[in-house]
Amino acid sequence: MKITPLSIKRQEFKRVVRGFDPDEVTTLLGIIADEFDELLKKNEELSSSVTQLQKKLQDYQQIEKSLQQTLLAAQETSSRTMEASKRQAVLLIKEAEIKAKQIVEEAQARAKALQESVKELEERKKTLISRLQAIINAHIQLLNILTESDSNKTKINQTETKEKNIDVESIIDRII
Repeated sequence: MKITPLSIKRQEFKRVVRGFDPDEVTTLLGIIADEFDELLKKNEELSSSVTQLQKKLQDYQQIEKSLQQTLLAAQETSSRTMEASKRQAVLLIKEAEIKAKQIVEEAQARAKALQESVKELEERKKTLISRLQAIINAHIQLLNILTESDSNKTKINQTETKEKNIDVESIIDRII
């Protein structure tokens, strides 16, 4: 049987001759019923409060779980981003090294081509100077042959030839 404040107030006892004073018993039962009623209300409020707190606790636990999941996802994303950045940095460095190597190789090839061109031009210069010397010497010999008939002219021509040799050499020196 469930005891309620009303059942306490309505509780009746057998009457006996030497029993308790019925007014005192009724007053005491009224006080007990009122206190019992207050206790029941407090119990109900506390139960309601406990229920609300449990609900809030569940909400907070759910929020905590969501925060943990979000934090984990953020850490994973951060890790993936860092790894991707590192990979990209490595690729950029490799590309830069390859381009630098290509630039150096191209510069070396150009330098080599320029050196070969300079050598070729020097060879052409030497060849041209040799040909000019040969042509000038041939003309001098031709002049000597043409002027040999006259001995006086020969002496004069030899002097002129020497002067011409000097002129030819100075001309060649200027060309060089």
